[in-house]
Amino acid sequence: MIAIAVASLLLLALITGIVGLVVVGLEGRGIDGHPRLRTRLAQAARHLNGDGTPPPAFLRLLRRLHVV
Repeated sequence: MIAIAVASLLLLALITGIVGLVVVGLEGRGIDGHPRLRTRLAQAARHLNGDGTPPPAFLRLLRRLHVV
């Protein structure tokens, strides 16, 4: 029972952290001092909006699996 509660709290913390990073990336607040983080968050925002292009390695994997 305790293991389930701990796992649930860890999962909730992970989800909260990811959502927080994406919100910062979408709104552009607080990333003036971190240029590498700014580009990664902007890329994540583009992908979440559906505007990003898939990475070449992912496309190769899809071709190898005969999905595309």
